[in-house]
Amino acid sequence: MAVDAAPPTERRTKVVYDVVGILWTAACAAIVLIRALRPGVSLGPFDLLTRFGLTYQRGVVVHNAIVADQIQQFVPWTDLAWHQVHTGILPLWSQYNVLGTPLAFNWQSSVFSVPELVGYLFPVSAAFTAVVLTKLVIAGTGAYVLCRVLGLGPLSAAFGGTVFELSGPMIVHGGWPHTSVTCWAGWILAAAVLLMRRRHRLRHTVMLAVVVALAVYGGHPESLVVLGGTVLVFVAVYLALRARSVQGAVARPIRDLVVAGVCGLGLAAPLLLPGTQLALNSVRRYGSGQPAYSITQVPNVLVAGLQGPDFKTAAYVGVIALVLAVVGTRLAWHRPEVPALAVAVAVTAVLTFVEPVDRVLAVLPGGKTITWSRAVMPMALAIAVLGAFGLDAVLRSAHDRVVIRWAVGGFVGAGAVLVGLLVAIQLGVSQVAAHHRATLIWPATQVVVGLGLVAALWWWGRPASHGQAPRRPPIRVMVAAVLLAVETGFLLSAGVPFWSVSSGYFTPNPAVSALQDAVGSSLVGYGTCRPLEYLTSNPGEVGIRPNANIAYGIHEFVIYDPILPRSYYQSWLAVSGVHSPAALTTLGVFCARITTATQARVYGVKYVLEPAHHVGPTGSVFDGTIGREMLYRIPDSASATLVPPPAHGATLPTAAAGVPVAVTYSGPAAWRVVVDSSTPQMLRLRLSAVPGWQATIDGHPLALRTWATGAMLEAKVPPGRHVVALRYWPSLFSVGIGLALGTVLALVLAFVVQIVSKRLRRRPRQRGPAGAGAVPGPR
Repeated sequence: MAVDAAPPTERRTKVVYDVVGILWTAACAAIVLIRALRPGVSLGPFDLLTRFGLTYQRGVVVHNAIVADQIQQFVPWTDLAWHQVHTGILPLWSQYNVLGTPLAFNWQSSVFSVPELVGYLFPVSAAFTAVVLTKLVIAGTGAYVLCRVLGLGPLSAAFGGTVFELSGPMIVHGGWPHTSVTCWAGWILAAAVLLMRRRHRLRHTVMLAVVVALAVYGGHPESLVVLGGTVLVFVAVYLALRARSVQGAVARPIRDLVVAGVCGLGLAAPLLLPGTQLALNSVRRYGSGQPAYSITQVPNVLVAGLQGPDFKTAAYVGVIALVLAVVGTRLAWHRPEVPALAVAVAVTAVLTFVEPVDRVLAVLPGGKTITWSRAVMPMALAIAVLGAFGLDAVLRSAHDRVVIRWAVGGFVGAGAVLVGLLVAIQLGVSQVAAHHRATLIWPATQVVVGLGLVAALWWWGRPASHGQAPRRPPIRVMVAAVLLAVETGFLLSAGVPFWSVSSGYFTPNPAVSALQDAVGSSLVGYGTCRPLEYLTSNPGEVGIRPNANIAYGIHEFVIYDPILPRSYYQSWLAVSGVHSPAALTTLGVFCARITTATQARVYGVKYVLEPAHHVGPTGSVFDGTIGREMLYRIPDSASATLVPPPAHGATLPTAAAGVPVAVTYSGPAAWRVVVDSSTPQMLRLRLSAVPGWQATIDGHPLALRTWATGAMLEAKVPPGRHVVALRYWPSLFSVGIGLALGTVLALVLAFVVQIVSKRLRRRPRQRGPAGAGAVPGPR
């Protein structure tokens, strides 16, 4: 066993350097969110809510309209999960949209992910901020650890961690679950490299299994597929290159990687199994991913926001990072990790910027549902780590001339690109870019500073006089530190303005408070529906944007959830004869335009909101004015009704009238209904028919079946007084928990076996009796 021969003082110094490097990385993640890290400020685009419906306010300036999903999904889901956890409830079900939907297994809420777990420790108004900050810190520290595993110094590792966590792909997607998955990319690659080196195999198998599971709990299948593909590309190239120099260096690492991956999936089974079951029955299965970025978006790797505030303009890593990545690739090409990272950059860049590739990958099973341009995030990681190799070459390479030559070429090439962009703007090639030409200032500054630093490196590295060795003062460290500082400054300047913050947190205005008082826990529908976009104000819109209503405790018959069951759209078509727009269906946006009381009663909608001066649904009763909107009540609408079963086994009509029965709730995922009838009845429940609901009648199992084209649940109850209880707990969730516990037990047993075997091998052999082959002792 190798022993660290470094003296204790040197080892302590190395630890101090690593602590400083990690603190730098974490501090940069905090600085980019500094505006939200103070009392009375909440991260999130709350200003978008002021454009529409009951939350409309005049004179509010919207900071960034492209982050609408955060206020329509992720902040409200974090809010709901936080409140359920803090009341001792496992966050499995959301009761506030349509007829209730799964929360934990919708592949978006990430309620079991590490960032969300950290968020639960903070006040609810700061929970989402804590989630985003945790993701950035995980991403940065993972890239830092990967760099250190690859043998780079602390300063270079800090560069790699900072570039990845502050890169455009991580910052722009920081509020989405994409980054809940991708933030673990550095940790996964680090564990894979350690495992392929074949040292401490069991320890690193466990490490890789754990980080794979944590990535799965991040909850975004598309990002899992893209990240998994990137890791496979890296591993394949790495092992292929190692096989040239180390005989037999492939078979065992492949086996170890497969075992670690399977164990990781086993640890993630509590989400994987019920989540997959839900996804296969959702509209997302029939949807399609977004196309790749245009090839004209490639300059956005250097420039932040040149072509306007959009996801495609947020592919930036910066001039310095890209130039150093070129230098690192050239100087360290002999190492298998570097070609593997370079190939990963090439593959992810093709997935990101070459649109025809989408059509090719669409032929794969499920390929058309994936937005392959998510590869921009692992691309940023690979560039950041290659950039760290370049900075390490500046610090430690003996080939100064090669470093200088390639660095100069890189900065001159980047400068030429910037000049070309400026000329194109002057010629009017892009009107959008003409409005954002100021974004070229930072990249130009990086080019000038980079060339100046390379010149300084050359000047101080030249021989002092003829025949003397080159002077080597601490100019290398100074150059590297300035490169890190300037790159960090660029990334912070690009990322800090991106985030929206609010002085309040879902504070109800008078109109929202009036609606809360008027409807209580009843289901509220709309007589008019809206597009999803936030690009233009629509003060005539009604209600509260989905799913922002969650944070106000109002139950609305609208939703925005890609894992929504397809049966919702089929049911609404059968009831109303109206097709939901395909563009919204593939996104999982459902909003039923209720025009009659009969339609409302089918789904248990008790109230309907209409714009001012609009007549309510046929058969409704005007109930009052809420803000600038009209509230109509639907008589005899209820969450549960008793309907006499049809004679001779006929089909019970969807709109059959029923007698309302009261429902009590012991939690969001638990219903209790008391029925009392002298004849058999059909108990119709306005409850989403998704796998996982279980029912009992007087403590005995009760069979559930679907109605309304499979959208809701019903059960046949015998005559008499009975208590029907329903609980949401998918059987596959229990199976997943069992598999996860079994995986943990198997890994623990493997550790025990390893420890016992090592002790047995170290035990001295005992000498037998004389003349019986005893081992002679030393004389």
